[in-house]
Amino acid sequence: MYLDLFDELRLNKKLVKFVGFEVAAYWAELQSILKQVIKKNTADEQGFFNLDREYMERETTLTVTKQLKCEEKLLAMGVLIKDPSNPNRLAISVTNMVEIISDEDTKKLKKTNAVKKDEKAAKIAGIKINMKKAILETDPDLRAAYERWVEGMVDAANCRFTKAVVQLFEKTVTEYTPDKNARLKIIEIATASSYRDATWAINKLPPSFINSQTSQKICSGVSNNITF
Repeated sequence: MYLDLFDELRLNKKLVKFVGFEVAAYWAELQSILKQVIKKNTADEQGFFNLDREYMERETTLTVTKQLKCEEKLLAMGVLIKDPSNPNRLAISVTNMVEIISDEDTKKLKKTNAVKKDEKAAKIAGIKINMKKAILETDPDLRAAYERWVEGMVDAANCRFTKAVVQLFEKTVTEYTPDKNARLKIIEIATASSYRDATWAINKLPPSFINSQTSQKICSGVSNNITF
């Protein structure tokens, strides 16, 4: 039944006019992906499936930031649902897609065109995804901690933040101690205080986390004037 509806889904002039070419092209590619998801039955019970953003970028030339902006429009149209815990898990309403495209008076599209999107939020979400790619840690707990630190730093936006900063932060923590609990505490301190430099957090590490393995405490820090 669902697959029959795809005959009605197409990139047409009406859609481009009211949502823009990028959103229309992104929508068309989502439809193609959804068709494969339905054929392979790879969606979960709620209809969510994983979106490979690198694949999407190759197919549409839309960067992650632009993809997220397109999704803001599609969310407002009521044809897209996102997993709040994972921005790369999506669900699509095929029925709503068909209804909107076949709406001859285009009232829904006009209404959607008037909806104000939070472009800043889409941009920030894209930055977070890109910054997390710089994390090398494979331990699930440590990686999650680093990701929380990245999210906090991006949200704080009180300093220049790049992948080089993420890599230096992780390198400093890793070289300071092999102790997992100590590393987690350092990252926790840095996250709570929005420290870009890991040495600032290391110098506030409670004595209980400092042992023979962490005796080589870094005191000099990293120059705040370093730019990347």
